[in-house]
Amino acid sequence: MTRQEEAPEWSVRDQQRMELEQAVVGTVMMSPREYAEVAEIVHADMFRHPQTRIVWDLLGRRITAGEPTDFLALQLALPEADLKQIGGPVAFSLLASHSVGSALWHAERLRHHVIRDQVTGVLRGAITRVQQDDDVDAALDAVTTALTDLGTTAPQGGASDWAEVDLTAVLDGTHKPAQPTVGARNDGVGMFYPGRVNGIQGESEAGKSWVALICCLVEINRRNHVFYLDFEDSEEGIVGRLMLLGANPDDVRTYFHYIRPATAPTTATIKTLGRRITDLQATLAVLDGVTEAMTMMGLELKENSDIAKFGRTLLRPLADTGAAVVSLDHVVKSTESRGRYSLGGVHKLNAVDGVQYMLEAVHPFGVNTEGRSRLRIAKDRPAQVRRHALPGGKNPMHWFSDLVIVWRSDDFSEAFLYPPSQGSAEMETTAEADALAKEKTEIEERAVEVLRVLSRSDTPLSKKAIEERVLGRVGITRKAVERLVDEGRVIRATGARNAALHTIPKQAEGE
Repeated sequence: MTRQEEAPEWSVRDQQRMELEQAVVGTVMMSPREYAEVAEIVHADMFRHPQTRIVWDLLGRRITAGEPTDFLALQLALPEADLKQIGGPVAFSLLASHSVGSALWHAERLRHHVIRDQVTGVLRGAITRVQQDDDVDAALDAVTTALTDLGTTAPQGGASDWAEVDLTAVLDGTHKPAQPTVGARNDGVGMFYPGRVNGIQGESEAGKSWVALICCLVEINRRNHVFYLDFEDSEEGIVGRLMLLGANPDDVRTYFHYIRPATAPTTATIKTLGRRITDLQATLAVLDGVTEAMTMMGLELKENSDIAKFGRTLLRPLADTGAAVVSLDHVVKSTESRGRYSLGGVHKLNAVDGVQYMLEAVHPFGVNTEGRSRLRIAKDRPAQVRRHALPGGKNPMHWFSDLVIVWRSDDFSEAFLYPPSQGSAEMETTAEADALAKEKTEIEERAVEVLRVLSRSDTPLSKKAIEERVLGRVGITRKAVERLVDEGRVIRATGARNAALHTIPKQAEGE
């Protein structure tokens, strides 16, 4: 292809960029309220043409200062040289004629043009350098560095999060801690912190989605918009449960925004979703299925770096909209190794800057039943939820609420998030004490049986041999053997192949 054949393509692209610049500036000039969102996507350096660059810069100064942006005000605010450079007062009316319904789409397209032109420029320079430079390796390094720098300095807009933070409110005592105002327990106590990453973790069918949907219904009844990103279920399952809880179909249609992702989100997709959440001033954004979402995005569940990337890429941008983000996640099956963590790396809990709940199944949910699960607090960064909870007795995590789902019919179920009471906390402690006492009795009874088996054996018995001869739970038998050894009522010696052999002391046999 000759240069004459290439020229028309570039002239068309130049014209498209010019028209995009005019559309963005003209629309913001006519609708100043769009400036804040558009300024997150573009800035003055992205405008190639003097007319649009000068007017955009002027609009930014005046809008942020709360000053008028009518044609006369803009004309009077420009120095004579700048006014002449943009083509005189008529330039404002010409830009206004390019105004479109919304500047956001055109701003994104303009950003794409800018990045495309920058990358094209770097690659053209790379071609020239590789062709002319004898040191090919040095040329390749220079090209790689240029492309890397381009990626890290691509126009993002907005203030830097590396700027110094104003500490005045903290120092003068006027700072107010974040409050959990989203969702509610039955007594009105809030569940989640707005503008922060929150979460619920628990076993399958423990009721994570039920808790999230109860809070969705609370916000819908408050006439607040909510978003539900579902990576596990379907609209029939999720909306069906909302209807079971008694939601009004018209309210669901208006305030409940259901999304069923089928592909990994791009940066542009997340930004678009964030703007949608911001526009509607949504108070709650639920992400149902962290494991499935991470897998879809090609991230490893047990890699802390991938977990951190997931939070930085998806959860944090959604929380930056001001909505309370609530992620629903699974835990490992073993209750002993579970601790406070969900399935995967410790970074999942580290990413939470709001509250994280652990949901424990107490009684299964189902038809003709009253299901129950217990919400405990695994983490509460602002420390405003835990003060509405009770110590969990033996469990180190505070007890915040009980989820109770009562099946009434195929078309209706009642759902409650009951607060714990001091009486019920004492009952829980008493139940734990009763369980411990029962186990102690079982161990003592099992110890008698172990002694009987050993006394009838002509040879020392290994642990396995004892467990085979003594009926009952193996765990209790082992505890009984350990207690007998500790008390000196059974002697443990090392036999062949390091086997642990057990016998009764001679004196005990005589007795």
